[in-house]
Amino acid sequence: MTNFKTLSLLTFLLLSLIGCQVTIPPAQDSSTSNNSTNAKTLTILDAKALKGSEKVSVHAYAYTRGSDMCSRTIALEFASELPYTQTLIALRNRALVTGANALSITGWNEKDNMTTLTAHFFDCHSKRGL
Repeated sequence: MTNFKTLSLLTFLLLSLIGCQVTIPPAQDSSTSNNSTNAKTLTILDAKALKGSEKVSVHAYAYTRGSDMCSRTIALEFASELPYTQTLIALRNRALVTGANALSITGWNEKDNMTTLTAHFFDCHSKRGL
């Protein structure tokens, strides 16, 4: 009876696996591939806080990058003509919708009514010590 149960379980698992489709992305040429955590420039036109975005905190990049509790999910280049406060709202919104709960900013530059920066979004299991 035990052999029958084992055989039934193995058969079920094999049939389950046959029904699954695995897709493997094509290999990229290493000379042309970008860091998978980077994206193209995002231009911000308007910013209204999303529910929950207030829980996304801003931290120094050195702390989030070096924390064992945080992993970077994505880095985005931002360009904004909005005031400082609205730019931060837009950053927190974007972090929230990507599943991050912390963000760090590098490369902040303000010139000719245009703010450019790189935002690094992090998923932190704990923000203690940040």
